[in-house]
Amino acid sequence: MKISNEVKVGAVALVTIIAFIWLFNFLKGKDYFSKTAKYYAVYDKIGGLAESSPVEINGYKVGVVQSIDFVDPTSGKLLVVFSVSKDFRLPEGTRAEVLPVSIIAGMKVQFLYGDGPGYHNFGDTLTGVLSESILTSLDEELQPVKEKITGLVDVIDSVITSINEILSPDFRTNLSATMANLDHTTGSMARILGSKEQELKITLENITKFSDMLSENTAKMNNTLSNLESISDTLAASDLYNTIAGLKEGLEKTSVLLGNLNEGKGSAGQMLTDDSLYINLSNSLESLNLLLEDLKDHPGKYVHFSLFGRKDNSGE
Repeated sequence: MKISNEVKVGAVALVTIIAFIWLFNFLKGKDYFSKTAKYYAVYDKIGGLAESSPVEINGYKVGVVQSIDFVDPTSGKLLVVFSVSKDFRLPEGTRAEVLPVSIIAGMKVQFLYGDGPGYHNFGDTLTGVLSESILTSLDEELQPVKEKITGLVDVIDSVITSINEILSPDFRTNLSATMANLDHTTGSMARILGSKEQELKITLENITKFSDMLSENTAKMNNTLSNLESISDTLAASDLYNTIAGLKEGLEKTSVLLGNLNEGKGSAGQMLTDDSLYINLSNSLESLNLLLEDLKDHPGKYVHFSLFGRKDNSGE
């Protein structure tokens, strides 16, 4: 039997529709091919809980929020349906607490196990609670952020106002002129550095050589410093201070002696300062010189020699 194209198209369309419906319900938490059970809870507020939000036990995902509807048009209470795996049995007294996943990641439902002794049947209505402490902490955490943002906006507004006051037409003109001068200066520096590039290179090479020389002669410099230290120790040990003090005292006495000589005190001072002493000494030397010449010319007048003894001149 030959199947017409119309039947094939219709069958494909039907399968597509069924797959779309199943996928849509799966995303909403309805899986017709898995073993899941429904539980219910009634809330006055759900804090932003949405369909397909996770349902967890001790942080482990066991299901999803299947649907959220009003219980009736007048009470405002909300009926939440949970689709949970049948592998988990909930003890009696279990509560369905709505709390945030994180500050920015939406809400979730956390099953808090009761004390029993029995277990809830599939389809039972659990006690629904909203974590008011979480909402309070969120408000407390966001309030400082709000205040900081408000203060930051005020600061930014003040900064913008100050900038507008600073950026006057004259300031902009001066700034443009300054930037032009800076650009000109930068160009000049670039040209100077370009022309002196070889000299700078040679200077850096000389500095490098000098540094290498210092490194190579470190041992010699250390020996020189050691010798200087030894000389310093020797000078310290030779009582240089007392020697200099004695030299100072000798110079002071010499200065006093020269002062006395200059003032004519003492024989040496009179000889240096009194002309009469010099004249008398010169005259005495001249007389002595005449006496010596006469003695040389007429020795008989002063000395008598006899081969036979001393001649008696008394009889003459």
